[in-house]
Amino acid sequence: MRFLPIALAITLLPLPAFAQSQRHPTAAEIEGLLQGFQESIPALLESGFYGDVRTPEVRQQQDTFVEAWSQVDPGVAPFLGDWFAIEENLEIFPTSDPGVVCVIDSYLDISDFYLGRVVEGHLQTDTNLTLVLDSGFLVSTFVYDDQAARYEYANPIPVKDPAVGSYFPEYHPNIVEQFQQAGCLVGLPE
Repeated sequence: MRFLPIALAITLLPLPAFAQSQRHPTAAEIEGLLQGFQESIPALLESGFYGDVRTPEVRQQQDTFVEAWSQVDPGVAPFLGDWFAIEENLEIFPTSDPGVVCVIDSYLDISDFYLGRVVEGHLQTDTNLTLVLDSGFLVSTFVYDDQAARYEYANPIPVKDPAVGSYFPEYHPNIVEQFQQAGCLVGLPE
């Protein structure tokens, strides 16, 4: 078994589900985090956690979903999908409000719901995360204990309605309720 360097292992740790980022990272902090991210890509890919195991059909469905939404809301379209990391995923859904998305953040058996808005090409959430697309990854940047940090997601698949065929209605009914109240959308645009 190969072990990741300590600094990389620390950056791979997710923001605790119960802790909220204290503020959005500054542009300079994001730039530094992305530089570190670029340097870590080979180690991330070697880790085995970020290999693309999607079938060609799933990749095509995701591409079709993003392309359809890019005709309606080009700012949010590249962020849409169910993005995966080591033990968590971010599901990013469109809304009827241009530039706004719904996010379901799930880590093990904990899930949270929040909104995001495209600002200067990045997705800023109301939980002070700034999501950045880089090299096929979705990089979540945040500030905790006054330290800027990042966490990477990759290989998105199409999102599914959390109220149908998932564990959300039984274990997280509040997520389904928030999702529906926020006007989150699941399918292709009409």
